[in-house]
Amino acid sequence: MSTVAIIAEYNPFHNGHLYHLKESKRISGADHAIAIMSGNFVQRGEPAILPKLRRAEYAVRFGLDIVFEMPVRYSTASAQDFAYAGVEMINSLGIADYISFGAETNDIDIIRKISDCLTNETASFKLALNDFLKEGNSYPKARSLALAEEFGEEYADIMSQPNNILAIEYLSALTKLDSRVKPIVVPRKGAAHDSSMTKNRFASAKYIRDTIQTADNNDISSYVPYDINEADKFVFSNDIETLINHELLNLQSELSDNGQKLNNILDLNSDLINRIQKLNLPLSYSELIEELKSKNITHTRLCRTLLHILLGIENIKDNIYCPYATLLAFRKDASHMFRSINDSSDIRIINKRSSFEPANEYEAKLYKYDCYATDIYNLLYYSKTKVHLPNELSSNIAII
Repeated sequence: MSTVAIIAEYNPFHNGHLYHLKESKRISGADHAIAIMSGNFVQRGEPAILPKLRRAEYAVRFGLDIVFEMPVRYSTASAQDFAYAGVEMINSLGIADYISFGAETNDIDIIRKISDCLTNETASFKLALNDFLKEGNSYPKARSLALAEEFGEEYADIMSQPNNILAIEYLSALTKLDSRVKPIVVPRKGAAHDSSMTKNRFASAKYIRDTIQTADNNDISSYVPYDINEADKFVFSNDIETLINHELLNLQSELSDNGQKLNNILDLNSDLINRIQKLNLPLSYSELIEELKSKNITHTRLCRTLLHILLGIENIKDNIYCPYATLLAFRKDASHMFRSINDSSDIRIINKRSSFEPANEYEAKLYKYDCYATDIYNLLYYSKTKVHLPNELSSNIAII
């Protein structure tokens, strides 16, 4: 029997995800499918719209066998770190024969050519990249421009599309890890990533989130394969603005006392610190983004940085990015897979959180971030809904 692995956020799980899952199993011929999923905070620097256990439960109900959580240090990181951490976890679990990812481009050879260029970095590419960075371009923009000089404008266009970016990083991670896991690509179907348009019964996750926030839940019924649970309450990016304002006020106070001391918070640099010092707080979430934006930093990176400030996530990294995988949900009839995972895995599986004991300082910090992220998300959820969610040490596993 074979297994295909997917790295996802399922924010929320929708028809496009269901299509990708079915195609992944069809193309690979795999009998089973597992996922590495972001927890309560996602790579775009926002809280997930639904708690992690609920999102994992929906994913298992519609075809996945097991869902593991990616540590929040990496689920909220750059595309490069997010992709590498996910691939490393899949590789370390030792059960996957394939990794499947969606892309706007269905030619895996083109994606691999770009990935090899970015991984190996020829002298000409490095020179062009440095030149574009010196001109004040953000790193993603500079990399795209350098790629255009190396191969032509059409390759830069491929690089500019969000699913392609992650696909490139997944292939790069497989190469760096010398992994035996085989990659397969599923062309994105229906609406584009982050699109405000819909196509047939397909809509982007952003469209669905925006619709939930501004309209009735019934408006998304065509785009998800389930009825929205009446108990489901939703969290959005602007729900964190009060907590972020509080952390930024603390940061301003610390900077006032300690001068220009550079904080070790992930993605926080001296330019952003200078901008934070000048903020006239409090501000709405959208106003914070507007005040802090600049030519050389993307909107998503700004959101991630604010989230890292809120969660206190520092720029830590080890040769082993993710030394553990936290179990979120599984299908009852797939429980036999755990024997194979336990026999083949190079990392620990956390299924009883209260008994988990970190093996070293790095692992302890990663897990501390995970626990605190759950506490903060639960606070947001309670403030909005008056519903108590379980803390990290007492949270259950969804068994379907």
